[in-house]
Amino acid sequence: MHLLKRWGLSAFIGISTGLLGAVTHAACPDWKGVPVLQPVIPCDSLGTNQNAFNNLAWQQFITLNWAADSNLPGQPNTSVPAASFGVAGSTSPVVWESYKESSEVFRPNGAPPLPWGNKQDIPQAMRALMKSKTLKATSALGVKGLHQTSKFGDALVPPLKDIAEAGTNGAWLTAQPKMNYYVTLFEKRLNQDEYNYINRNQLYIASKQPAFTTTQGLNLPDGSATFSTYGTVGAIEIKAAWIELDDPALWPMFKISKAWVSYPITGGGSTTPKQVTVGLVALHIIRKTPNAQQFMWSTFEHIYNAPSKTELSAPPLPWYTYYNLNCDPATDYYKCVQNKMPVVGTDPYNAPVQVVRTTPISSTTANNIAALNTNTWATIKAANPQSVFLNYQLVNVLWPNSNTPIYPGATSPLPDGNAQPPVAQQPVANTVLETYHQDLNCLSCHTGATVAGQKQTFASDYSFLFGEASNPVTQTKKSKSKLMRVKLP
Repeated sequence: MHLLKRWGLSAFIGISTGLLGAVTHAACPDWKGVPVLQPVIPCDSLGTNQNAFNNLAWQQFITLNWAADSNLPGQPNTSVPAASFGVAGSTSPVVWESYKESSEVFRPNGAPPLPWGNKQDIPQAMRALMKSKTLKATSALGVKGLHQTSKFGDALVPPLKDIAEAGTNGAWLTAQPKMNYYVTLFEKRLNQDEYNYINRNQLYIASKQPAFTTTQGLNLPDGSATFSTYGTVGAIEIKAAWIELDDPALWPMFKISKAWVSYPITGGGSTTPKQVTVGLVALHIIRKTPNAQQFMWSTFEHIYNAPSKTELSAPPLPWYTYYNLNCDPATDYYKCVQNKMPVVGTDPYNAPVQVVRTTPISSTTANNIAALNTNTWATIKAANPQSVFLNYQLVNVLWPNSNTPIYPGATSPLPDGNAQPPVAQQPVANTVLETYHQDLNCLSCHTGATVAGQKQTFASDYSFLFGEASNPVTQTKKSKSKLMRVKLP
């Protein structure tokens, strides 16, 4: 009963319904449970099974990759027809690119997030590298800067934190000769529901997170009536991976954008930022819904990223971004060893990694993602035969079979909700975002996410973004800082 007092009866009912099966919403789009080429984002899965979440994942991908409304960040431009979904050569931002980049929400010195409607400015980490403090906008939404973009940073290796894959001690991913040995760049964003929750509760200030966790509970909105003041979609976090594309002939095959990019330099430092065309190679979409209190974790990739281990004898495509069909052990830096993880301070940035998908795209009866991909491509092709999104595939979806609410005072590790598919059966991993840990799944790490602070154990609802929060500089520290800058006579 104490939980009802702390959260309120309506809040408890709103959350706990997820334990009883599929939840219905009063004001949801009329969606039949299969992907359609319309910019609608369903309130939840139509059922609590693998196929239901797989279908929802593809529908979310379609909606979040619809052309963004430049006047309403986070919303699709509903005047854009289905025939224009994935127009080849377009650099116009899509919906998820109009979400807030995490560095705009968790700012230095605990500063409040920038207003949702603000155009994106150059990331602060990149500003220090610029000779000019102003950059030409890359789109109507402002400046896309791919520099301070890693999911996890490592204070011991600051030059690499902008390109490091999760849980690798700073390892990066370098593409093959087809892509001129470029290092893969990441960015992470969050939608307006999550932004509102963080902003209104001042969770961008590190010192406020523990108290909030123990009283109200750090429980991200799930789009239900309980959280209606934050929005009706539920919290969404995005992680995207990009590769620089020198060759314009490749642009029609990728979702492309203009971006200012900066790369690490061997021995320390970063290159001067330059504006280039980048192609999307991978996309994580995680979303909290009433049926997914542990979130649903969907991951997509470009079909030209890498072959699976079952395709190595006869690769189906003529080339790959991260796999060299003609790799020669005598000349290749890593001797063509598959998924060889670079070591910080030892291996060069321009040595390509021979990437192989260790778990092929599922085609089982219980989880026939291969068939769903084919069917969804047919839907897209019927509207736009040249859509760039015909080159992207759903890899897998992780969802909680035992939907478990998170209560105030929860500590890490949180429950994984009996996540499906089981990791021993089908690890859910992306060859670009989890190249070196393809034997795990998303919740293997995210159950341990905590609020900001090295010694904190309070859980942050499966999100590592809260660890980016900082505290305001005290007046005493400000005064000392000013004294240190005074020039002596």
